[in-house]
Amino acid sequence: MSEQKDKPTMLNAGQVAERLNMSKGYAYKIIREMNDEQEALGRPVVKGRVRSDHFERRYFAGDEDARI
Repeated sequence: MSEQKDKPTMLNAGQVAERLNMSKGYAYKIIREMNDEQEALGRPVVKGRVRSDHFERRYFAGDEDARI
């Protein structure tokens, strides 16, 4: 069961906004930018969502206490 907890999930704008303590509109902008980067690398994306592992590395790299 712990394996499933380690797998990345998809975060929506509400979750990103809460995690970064910002507006939902700005969270959508962040998600769009992150998804554009992933598309440029040839990776598939889901509009309006971002992979949790990519998000965590981007905003909380090295901060083990900040994990969801």
